[in-house]
Amino acid sequence: MVSFQSSVAGHENLDLLGKTVSGALHKDVKAIDAVGRDELSKTFSVALADGSAVLAHIANSNVPPVIIESEVATMKFLAERTSIPIPRIVSYEVNTAHPLGPHIIFEKPQGLKLDTIFHDLPPESQDALVVQLAKYMLELAHHTFSAIGSLLFEPSPPPSPPAAASDAPSGISFPSLKPPRIGPLADPIFYVDGRASLPLDRGPFPTARAYFHACAQRELDCARAMFTQGASAEYQRDLEGGQLQVERSVGLMSDLIARCAGLDEDDEALAPCAIDLHGLALKSVFVSETDPTQIVSIVDWQCTSTRPLWRCVRLPHWLTPSLSEEDAETKLRLAHRFRQSIIDCEGPDSAFLRALDSEDTRHALDEVAEYNAFRDGFLVLPTLESILATLPGEEDVDGLQQMLDPKTLSGRAARISLMTQGSNSLFLAMSPPTSPVLDKAPINYVAFRRPTRYSLPSKAREGLNALNV
Repeated sequence: MVSFQSSVAGHENLDLLGKTVSGALHKDVKAIDAVGRDELSKTFSVALADGSAVLAHIANSNVPPVIIESEVATMKFLAERTSIPIPRIVSYEVNTAHPLGPHIIFEKPQGLKLDTIFHDLPPESQDALVVQLAKYMLELAHHTFSAIGSLLFEPSPPPSPPAAASDAPSGISFPSLKPPRIGPLADPIFYVDGRASLPLDRGPFPTARAYFHACAQRELDCARAMFTQGASAEYQRDLEGGQLQVERSVGLMSDLIARCAGLDEDDEALAPCAIDLHGLALKSVFVSETDPTQIVSIVDWQCTSTRPLWRCVRLPHWLTPSLSEEDAETKLRLAHRFRQSIIDCEGPDSAFLRALDSEDTRHALDEVAEYNAFRDGFLVLPTLESILATLPGEEDVDGLQQMLDPKTLSGRAARISLMTQGSNSLFLAMSPPTSPVLDKAPINYVAFRRPTRYSLPSKAREGLNALNV
C-alpha cells in the first residue's frame, strides 16, 4: 500500500480504512473522500491506484452491528436469488471488536446516477426504466417471509474471507452461507435521536398488529426515557406536557390498531412479508452511460426490511402523482406504465395489483407509526384523531366538527391530514409558508416528503362537505 490523499482532515480511521481496502483487494489506495454521513453510518469513496473505486459504509460508534449485518445479508440475498443488479461486496465485518467497527466495502457502481438525467430523458426511455423497476418489485413480492424485520445471517455471520488477488474483481463469494433469517428491524426510527441505546422491541414481528403495538410502545418508552435531572423548571414542564401528549397518542394508536381492518388474518393474501423496495430513490439507481434505459446497479440497501405485501407494493415517491406538482402529467403517465407492466406479467387479477390499488386505514396507520410522537406530537395526535373519526362505517361527523376547528393548530393539521392525497399530510403541515422572494419553500424541507396512500371514506367526505371543510 502506498500513501494516499484524503479530503477528510484529521479522520483517525482513514489510514485504517485504506489498509483494510488494500488488504482485501491487494491493490494500492490512491485517495479517500467522505461522501455521506447520517446518524447510523459514514460513507467513503476509496479511489484505487489502478483507476477503480470502492465505497465503504462504516457504522457509527453508537450503532449496533445489525445495521451493517442486515445490509450485507440483504445484498447477498438479492445477488443469489433475484435478477436485481447490485454492487459486488469486497469485504465486510460485523464484529464490534474490529478496529474499524462494523463495516461493508463494495464496488463503486459504474454508470450515471438516474436522478441526474431521468427528467431529461425522452418519454419512451423513462417508460422503459419504470418497467424494469416494476419487474424488480414484482420479483421481490414473490420472495415471501414469515415476519416483519430485516434480513440477517443464520445462525451468525461468518467472518469476511480475504479476497485473493485473482478474485478481487468479482468480489467475495458466500458458497457455504445458509439462507438469511429475519432478525430485528434495521429501521432508522428505532435507532436515531439517541434511541440506539434504548432496550426497545425491534422484532422480528410475526404479525402487522404486533409490529404496530411495538411502534406504540417504542414512542412511549422513548418519551419516558428523556432525562430531566438538573433541567430547568420550564424545560421539565414542557417535557411533562410532551410526555402526556405521547401517552394520549399511544392510547389512540392502540385503539386504531384494534379497529383497523385489513391487518394479518383480515387479508391473508396480502399478509405475507417481502423485501420492501418502494422507498427506492432515483439517486440509488445507476444506468448505463451508453444506453440510459438499462439499469446497471442499485445501491443503498442499508435499513432495508421485510413488510406485508400491502405495505411493500406502493409506487416509489418519485412516481406518485400529485396535482400540486408541475410534472403531475408525467407521473400519471409513468404510474400507468408501471401498472400496465404488472398486468402484462401477471394479468389484471394479480394480487400485486390489488395491493397497489389499496388505499385504506392501514396505510395511514403505517405512516403515523414512522413518526416521532414526542417531536411531532402536535401533528401525530390530530392525525390519529382524524383517522379514528373517519373509519369506514364508523364516521363521527359531530366529532369531526369539533376536531376540525380552523382556529386551532390541531384543527388545521387535521384538515390537511384528511383532505390531502398524493403527498404526505404531516410534511405539508410542517412546511413553512412560501417565501415572498423565492415563491417556494426552503429546499431542505424536500427531504421530509413521503407519499400517502390513505383516502377519506366517501361518507366522511360527505360529512366534511356539509361542514364546508
